[in-house]
Amino acid sequence: MWKWVKAKLYDRKEPAFPLALFRIGFALVFILEVLQMIIFRDLIFQQDSLAAEAPAFLSVLFALWLIALVLLLIGALTRPAAIVNYAISVYILGFVAVNEANNWQVDSLFLTGSFLLLFMPVSVCVSVESLMERRRQARVRVRKLPRPQARFLHTAYLILLIGLFYLDSMFYKLSSSMYLTGLGLWAPASLPFTTFYDVSWLIDHHWLVLILGYSLLLYELLYVFLVWFKPLRVWLSIGGVLLHAGVLLVFPIPVMSLLVTVIHLAVIPESAYRKLYDRLLAAKRKQLSVYYDRLCPLCRQTVGILSALDIRKAIEWKALQDYAAEEKLLCGIPEVELLHDIYAVEKGTKLHKGVDTYAAVLRAMGWTYPAGLLLGLPPFHGIAARIYGKVAAKRKREGGCTDSTCGIGIAAPPERPASVLAGKFWPAGTFLLLWGISFVVLSFGTPFYGKYITGEDSRTTAALRDTAAVYKRITYPVLGWSNHGVYTETHFENYVFQTRLVYVSGDSATALPVMDGSGFSRAYMIGRQWDNWAYATAHPELPFDQASRSMLDYAAFWAARSGVDLTSGSGSIEIQRKPLKVSMDEFRRGLLKENMTQPWTRVGEITANGGELQIALDSGAAEGVQATWREAVEGAG
Repeated sequence: MWKWVKAKLYDRKEPAFPLALFRIGFALVFILEVLQMIIFRDLIFQQDSLAAEAPAFLSVLFALWLIALVLLLIGALTRPAAIVNYAISVYILGFVAVNEANNWQVDSLFLTGSFLLLFMPVSVCVSVESLMERRRQARVRVRKLPRPQARFLHTAYLILLIGLFYLDSMFYKLSSSMYLTGLGLWAPASLPFTTFYDVSWLIDHHWLVLILGYSLLLYELLYVFLVWFKPLRVWLSIGGVLLHAGVLLVFPIPVMSLLVTVIHLAVIPESAYRKLYDRLLAAKRKQLSVYYDRLCPLCRQTVGILSALDIRKAIEWKALQDYAAEEKLLCGIPEVELLHDIYAVEKGTKLHKGVDTYAAVLRAMGWTYPAGLLLGLPPFHGIAARIYGKVAAKRKREGGCTDSTCGIGIAAPPERPASVLAGKFWPAGTFLLLWGISFVVLSFGTPFYGKYITGEDSRTTAALRDTAAVYKRITYPVLGWSNHGVYTETHFENYVFQTRLVYVSGDSATALPVMDGSGFSRAYMIGRQWDNWAYATAHPELPFDQASRSMLDYAAFWAARSGVDLTSGSGSIEIQRKPLKVSMDEFRRGLLKENMTQPWTRVGEITANGGELQIALDSGAAEGVQATWREAVEGAG
């Protein structure tokens, strides 16, 4: 068995392009998440709702984080950048921003993905490092390089990352009447605060709701078992992309949808991308023939880099010593002149020379067409011509070009294994085994065991949940291993009202950008902040003390950003609630519309007293850490 796993995962190799796609997509999505954290840092990390300022050192940490992610994005200094990204991710996501009661689910994927990037060969193609490797190879006259490959083990890690995410969530869904009745997507979408806009056109069709709901269950249950079959992997990944495109359009958790989409795209075999490339991107015929001096190291290195950037493969690179005699437009030019300048023939009819050749190259590549146009216009053409002329004059003066006369001083990376796991199999195998054991242990924290095996109120069930909780506290900060009870009925079944904040000054009223008049999510309720408001601020079952402190944070943050002085007495922030009708396992057509039209009523206000913000609920509402937010608000009503 162990030998079979080694042969299928470790010894087997595939083209590495999908891993590069994962690196690029992961870095882009992570940058979006970090930028949101920077924007809301005073709200996420500050310790005093009145000061509303995060510690100053976090600004430096975020700057380093963004630099590391940008380096990962372009594939430069990839290994050091991955180490820095992982270290900061563990500190911020694993310890500082973690919420013991309700973790932001996407952090789990960010932490695990950041850990995997430490070992994966994600920079062997589509990266600055791969361009420098092509330059190094060109220096020693290796003209055509094979497509970079990587062990299938790394793709297996990504499959497990998303497959176990789905499988763990199934332990929740199979214990949920909301999902077992086919309403797993409909029930949350019928509550306005879980979406951006009115999606009644989608969710008011019972047959469509059932198809989508049961398809989701079937897909997540079977994914990790079927995805290992290469022909099925493409279709399963396309299905996952479509699923999360729908989530992206409906629910206010865009970063999670984008990150899962990136993982799906990264497990599609390179052969599928090759077919798509040949059909959509590849040039049907060569548009430009470029003639270069194959004895010139600078020319070879330039060709090596430009040919890699020519993703359309619209340019044919020819050594002039071998092919110039076959081109009629070059026949009358002496060889010494051909060696002095770089020439190109466009579509067999137009001759380019020197800087004009580089402008034609940029235009032929397609994606660099604007740069090619600019290079042909003043003053860019004149500047480039002078630089090119100095290099060409030096070549002529020295009697040719060698490494010593015109080599460019860009240091190529040293030759090293593309992956840290390029040695023996046992470290990778041990990690796979640990991941499997961890999945089983963490599954003890799901409701599946209590519902179907050990009994919901038994001591065994309590012991299993305690074991999972302890194990999670140990492993989550460094590996991101967690439970994934995403959008389950426990999140919504007691959501009998939703809360918003409105600044009132005289006759004017301005809703804070938490939600609009219909109750739909707005700027302060996207992704991490949606999760924070929905479950750690305004959930009806939260302790009153926690809900009130968090609302003061939002009020202080908004006032500071909007330039509103709450201490002046000219206005206050009203706390309003809207009743919600919740149905978890019984379809009701028009429920979202009904919830949208429910009226808002005032239940209290946030004012400044002696320079301190405080919540005053109407009608002497119950207070104290023992009261829930629901009890306090109902007392206020």
